[in-house]
Amino acid sequence: MQDGSRIRLKGQGEEGNYGGEPGDLYLKMCILPHPHFTIKGNDIESRVSIRPEQAVLGEMLEVETLDGIIKVRIPPMSKNGKKLRLRNKGWTGKKGERGDHYIEVAIDIPDNLTDKERELYEKLANLRRFDSRQAS
Repeated sequence: MQDGSRIRLKGQGEEGNYGGEPGDLYLKMCILPHPHFTIKGNDIESRVSIRPEQAVLGEMLEVETLDGIIKVRIPPMSKNGKKLRLRNKGWTGKKGERGDHYIEVAIDIPDNLTDKERELYEKLANLRRFDSRQAS
């Protein structure tokens, strides 16, 4: 089924005028929004939030798909907005063809840090400044 598809139920509509045969009943399919997935044709789109260190170092994550939860490898040095493609994990179209599932990476910056975390981020920032001066 696709959003807007119609189903015809032959002879299940209202009776015709003057005792005529019942007409056909048409049902129009409307797919309601899902909290995790968006349908684009036969493809599915979703989003996964990762921490900065996961974006830099990469990691295996469990992600929800139409077929259930699967493990997906987030590649090292993933940028915000990067899309990962899961072949044949999308929506099944009219001709039985299955689309793909695209996962958009969203880097989640923490709202608050512990003193130790802040200290480590500051050390990292200082290392990066040092490296950039050396490269000049």
